[in-house]
Amino acid sequence: MTDTVGILFCGGEGIRMRPLTYYMQKVMMPIGLDQIPILEYVLKHFKKHGVNDIILLVNYKKEQIQGYFGDGGKLGMNLVYVPDKPGPVGTGTALLNAQEFINKRRMIIYYSDIITNVNFSEMLTSHLTHGKWATIFASRGWKIRVGTAEVDQTNKVTKFIEKPQMPLLVNTGISILDPIVFDYLNDFDSSTSIDLSKDIFPQFVDKEQMFAYIPKDVYWEDIGSIERYEKLDHNFITEVMKK
Repeated sequence: MTDTVGILFCGGEGIRMRPLTYYMQKVMMPIGLDQIPILEYVLKHFKKHGVNDIILLVNYKKEQIQGYFGDGGKLGMNLVYVPDKPGPVGTGTALLNAQEFINKRRMIIYYSDIITNVNFSEMLTSHLTHGKWATIFASRGWKIRVGTAEVDQTNKVTKFIEKPQMPLLVNTGISILDPIVFDYLNDFDSSTSIDLSKDIFPQFVDKEQMFAYIPKDVYWEDIGSIERYEKLDHNFITEVMKK
């Protein structure tokens, strides 16, 4: 997919994964039976779907990522690193900072503390079919990580459900964006913090330029906290991601 580039957010400090991330970039945390970095699983998944050009938006402990992956040659990929500029940082700000490297290419936006086997090829086909500016990967069945209670008017508990599934669609943080996004990003002061979800996506929705891709039976996991990392099923991750 020469007209498509993967954009991977890899710059966060991983505050929810401290104290581990005092010493290691969160995308370099080992997972799976082979205990390779989260980011390696992500990159190999992009490659499986023909996306070999990747731009990594880096900041915190970026040297660990560059030292391990280099230019991507060992994976048969082309990796470009774009460090955040000093000052306020947001997802939109980081993306705008990489505009010259992206040029006019379509982007698959990916937060690199997520692991998923979503089919990028099918998602891209869906994006091209509806012809809008943006496609988000939305998922059903997200489990709330705490129990919920229903009460009557006297506050007597009438029902308790342990970790129920949400009936709503969840935005996984993975999306496909056309380069027109830069027309909107450039409307902001580049020295401010711009957030894609808060500042850009609502504008796309208002203009009816966003669709959802809602696949069935797709695995995805946000590994962005100590609790979630400790509860990972490494056997399952290896099995699912190597299919």
